[in-house]
Amino acid sequence: MPATRRSTRSTPARSRSRSPAKKTKKETVTSSPPPPTPPVETTTTTTNTTNTTNTNTDIYLHLTLAAVAVGMTQGGTPVSVAPFIINYSLLNAYQKIIPHTTLTPKKVYGLSSFLAGCAVAAVMADSLPLKGPAVPLLCGYIGLMLSTPFYLSHITATKLELKSGLAFELLLPIFSTAVEYCHSRIFPYGSYGILPYCQYGNLPVMQLASIGGVWLIEFFVSYVSSCVVIVMKENSTVSSTSSKGTLRRLVFVLAAVYAYGGMRLRFLSWEGAPNAVNTRVMKIAGVWVPNTMVIREELLRHHLGHIMDGKPGPGEADSDFEGPAWQAIVEKSLADYDSFVSRISTEAAAGANVVMLPELALTTFQGPGVTDERVSTEALLAKLAQAATDNNVFVGTGIGYNEPFKRVDDLSKFTETVLEKENGMMGYESNRFLLFSPRPVSKDVFDEVLNGAQSHPNVALDYRKQNPVPIIEGPFALPGNSTIPIADVDFFGDGETVKTASVICFDMEHPWHTQQLGKTSSIILNPSYDWPGLNPYHARIVAFRAIETGTSVFHHCLAGTTIAVDYLGNVQATGDYFSKNGNGGQASCVPLDPDTICNAPVHSTQLPLRGVRTVYGYVNDAVAWGSVVVAMRMLLF
Repeated sequence: MPATRRSTRSTPARSRSRSPAKKTKKETVTSSPPPPTPPVETTTTTTNTTNTTNTNTDIYLHLTLAAVAVGMTQGGTPVSVAPFIINYSLLNAYQKIIPHTTLTPKKVYGLSSFLAGCAVAAVMADSLPLKGPAVPLLCGYIGLMLSTPFYLSHITATKLELKSGLAFELLLPIFSTAVEYCHSRIFPYGSYGILPYCQYGNLPVMQLASIGGVWLIEFFVSYVSSCVVIVMKENSTVSSTSSKGTLRRLVFVLAAVYAYGGMRLRFLSWEGAPNAVNTRVMKIAGVWVPNTMVIREELLRHHLGHIMDGKPGPGEADSDFEGPAWQAIVEKSLADYDSFVSRISTEAAAGANVVMLPELALTTFQGPGVTDERVSTEALLAKLAQAATDNNVFVGTGIGYNEPFKRVDDLSKFTETVLEKENGMMGYESNRFLLFSPRPVSKDVFDEVLNGAQSHPNVALDYRKQNPVPIIEGPFALPGNSTIPIADVDFFGDGETVKTASVICFDMEHPWHTQQLGKTSSIILNPSYDWPGLNPYHARIVAFRAIETGTSVFHHCLAGTTIAVDYLGNVQATGDYFSKNGNGGQASCVPLDPDTICNAPVHSTQLPLRGVRTVYGYVNDAVAWGSVVVAMRMLLF
């Protein structure tokens, strides 16, 4: 113990004796002049400037590549790899942003939106039914929506300090799905133009629609793109361990998706599969009548005025239905009625179970000022019912119930501005599809609650279009069916019924409308009327609706592509109205041009009379709404 105490006392003494020397040394060092620094600062500034210039160049290149890919997603034939290029390029553009650079995240967002909008305008100018300033505004909005998920993902990753891992990988899929869904619900043209439709033809991936609709396809494409960027280590902060984890998850997801799609295509197939022997099929023949396009153009001029194409409509030439302009339309309509009856007889003799016309192929006239009973609704329905009975065949047709002289006064301000119709416009129309049975249909079978009053005893199905095309159809369209009627149709007269429904043309761009068929329907008859700018894009959307609802669809189109797909998205028949031989996409004929008039052939196909139930038919848009909720949670809290 004494030795210990002495040791304790001696320690302060040694410390005190060394302290002056340390202090002197420290003072000596402090008093020495600092080394010169200007050369280092100059080198650093030059290096930073060079890095910033290189970084900005890389960002511009990625934004340009993304804009080119956006153009590849729009138009008639989108490219399936284009969404992956967009995701890869814009993710890299944001990840290359460095502090103090002239390109901030907001500037990148604005520039990417502008370039995407320009790409959309360049490709979609012919497919939009708009003119004037509405076109750049609409294209700019589309570009903004395409760029928004990437900006939201970037600011959220920065706020949550996410640089890698599963949470980081899921940011883009969540925001892409949420923004795409919200955009589709408020966009005047529904889901038209969304990125999942680029996967048409990739059948294993398309099968995801049977679970979560096209929104699950959007989620999958965005997730794959996000993982590829991480694995390729474009983000220098990603560690090797995290990158390997991302790669494992990516491989697992790809394997699971293609395994699910492959098994579904193999075990649910009705054609060439073990269960094909017991699958009953129905032959459908799609035909045309010669004067539909001439009549429709005249009526559009009547309803919309000179904004249509600068030419006067029949109402400007004749305010009286007895005048020569209207009587020319009457004579063409009567010729189409007779032409269809003749085609019914021919196709029934060839073995068709259903003979079908496209959307608005025939028109009837009624209401104030119409005095010619030959083109009344009652006269046409009686004629078609008799043709169905005489040929023992089902007859389906799109019909426009037109009231040409009934005024439309309650136009929206937007419609008034676009159509230059300050004092209202003339005429209403109900866009319908009717299916006639060769045998009378009792009112107990015909659901008058959903179909409306049965207009003829042989009418088995009566559907009114729910989603008219904005501007060119919406202002004068009468209300449609929010709930789609489903009929139990006995196509063979042996008591075995098939649950049959119909939706018309633009209804197919609204999956939240067609999803109600996912638990009950087996066949969808889908008449349509397109224009060249939509061809064949609009027809291909049908395959996604077929997979979502588990139904087979016959999409019969005037001025577009007719296509028949089964409940797995397999194309059973297709033909292009603009090709003289009915196939291929070349515009070898021009409607209304006497020298190259379109005379498309009959399109016949066989479709199975049973469908399959799908998960999407029960959960509907749960994937999309889940993404919206999670995205809002990350942004607001």
